Amino acid sequence: MSTKADWIVVAGFLLAIFGLSLRIFIMMRSADTHPVDASLKGSRATLHAYSAAFPKSRLPLLMRTSLYTGVVLLIIGLLIEFR
Repeated sequence: MSTKADWIVVAGFLLAIFGLSLRIFIMMRSADTHPVDASLKGSRATLHAYSAAFPKSRLPLLMRTSLYTGVVLLIIGLLIEFR
């Protein structure tokens, strides 16, 4: 295994885990604004509820960026590794 590919895969994995943990945090925060007796919302509805409750928050942008960058780095690192 090359050292560069290892670091790219590790960085991609850590970014993807960070983005996933931010998504879980956002969904938990949006559940706090949701009434208890109402029916459950889907994942997009919880993100929209979070955006409505916290309009100036940059967490959804950070979440998407870290998830997409992490997946891209994982793919690049694996392509370098298998090449």
